[in-house]
Amino acid sequence: MFSENDVRLLMAIQYRLPLCEQPLLELAEREKLDPDFVLRRVKEFREKGVIKRYGANLNYRAFSTEHKAALVGANVEEDRIKEVARIINAANPKHNYWREHEHYSVWFTIKARNEEELFSKIDELMKKCNVEDYVVLPTKRVYKMDVKYDLIKGISWSEKSLEKFDVPKVEELGLDASLLRRLESLDVCERPFSKFAENGYTESELVDLIAELIKKGVVRDFSGVLKERKIGFLENGMTVIKTDNPEKLALKLVEELPQITHLVERKVPDGWQYPLYFMVHATRREPIEKIRESLRGYGVEDTRTLYSKADLKEQA
Repeated sequence: MFSENDVRLLMAIQYRLPLCEQPLLELAEREKLDPDFVLRRVKEFREKGVIKRYGANLNYRAFSTEHKAALVGANVEEDRIKEVARIINAANPKHNYWREHEHYSVWFTIKARNEEELFSKIDELMKKCNVEDYVVLPTKRVYKMDVKYDLIKGISWSEKSLEKFDVPKVEELGLDASLLRRLESLDVCERPFSKFAENGYTESELVDLIAELIKKGVVRDFSGVLKERKIGFLENGMTVIKTDNPEKLALKLVEELPQITHLVERKVPDGWQYPLYFMVHATRREPIEKIRESLRGYGVEDTRTLYSKADLKEQA
């Protein structure tokens, strides 16, 4: 599927992309890859959807318009899933999946300015979908959010430390939110920051700004983001955990399970028993199952892994 140099490039752009004025050229030098090869292949990978983007990965909690988020599970009959998914997709969810669950089949995440607006937005959306049975699980705390795929191991992998709890708002820092969003998906060229001169920034100022925002937690990191199915990662499992002490368990999982990409504590309503959630992605289901089984070693008995049957943002 990919050449040896392709794999080196796709690994490097995720894990070792230099934050500098010429990131792709510097990456080529450090990885001992031909610069023309790097520019050509990154452009091709972008066009084919293998690389979704590269640049500053933003923390949504720093933006007041989407400060609050929730995971929603909806009970949708199988013959209505595509119809419902199209309505949900019009609301621009971050994720929208058909998952293996005996009751809630459609799972999506959605954001809003505050919790009141969030619930109102979800209720209105479910009415449009003609869905009456759904569970809303607002985010209480994000412990980890770092989606990287190890093409050698065949499983998601990152050793990122605990995510900052308090993240300043973009507006509080006096920054232009639209400018930051442009920094999330840079052009594939030798000097991707040069175009921002029209906004009054030099290349070095933008590099310094991103570095400072990483320290503050507004930017999670500077890297490339891959599309999992395009690189052979066909399985993603959302594991839900019943625990009386989500924080204590989450702090252990962050340190000891680098395969986790998302680790989130959620507020749970009556009738739903799982406050802690994590995601693992892999080329096969077996390693995800092993991780779920390993939770017994943490004193956890009640866990479930909801595997994806379809990415509804792509297929609806």
